[in-house]
Amino acid sequence: GKIPEESKALSLLAPAPTMTSLMPGAGLLPLPTPNPLTTLGVSLSSLGAIPAAALDPNIATLGEIPQPPLMGNVDPSKIDEIRRTVYVGNLNSQTTTADQLLEFFKQVGEVKFVRMAGDETQPTRFAFVEFADQNSVPRALAFNGVMFGDRPLKINHSNNAIVKPPEMTPQAAAKELEEVMKRVREAQSFISAAIEP
Repeated sequence: GKIPEESKALSLLAPAPTMTSLMPGAGLLPLPTPNPLTTLGVSLSSLGAIPAAALDPNIATLGEIPQPPLMGNVDPSKIDEIRRTVYVGNLNSQTTTADQLLEFFKQVGEVKFVRMAGDETQPTRFAFVEFADQNSVPRALAFNGVMFGDRPLKINHSNNAIVKPPEMTPQAAAKELEEVMKRVREAQSFISAAIEP
């Protein structure tokens, strides 16, 4: 009753393709070249054939909406952020503001960040809303098709985190402050030179 090592290894690797087929759109996301598919396959295969729902309790509660596939090129520190973010499309460019979206989605859960995106010269644009809690996402998805202003909202999982202004390193902040102070001093000496007869 002992399984030879090779077949054990094979049975570990075999479920990898089924795992990939569980993930809609997995093939559409560009993979970075230094990360060949083999490494991805191996990391997935260690999960074996566990259905995604067992790994992520939210999938079960969402029914037919699987979590967006997270590929090898996703920054792991961003995964949590992405899972808490929804894409909101079909917004009226003329009348919709980030503040209105914030007010609207506050009824779903605590909103951490709203970012308007898309081209404001077009009739419709889209936005990303990041919640404080992942459980707000399924509730937000329930508003898909709800009228917002004059058109129905299109709400989906976001596949990426909101691009936030890069946080400054303390060094960069200090350097910037130094620049500002230098300009202030220059201006002051210029002003005092102008005042003195």
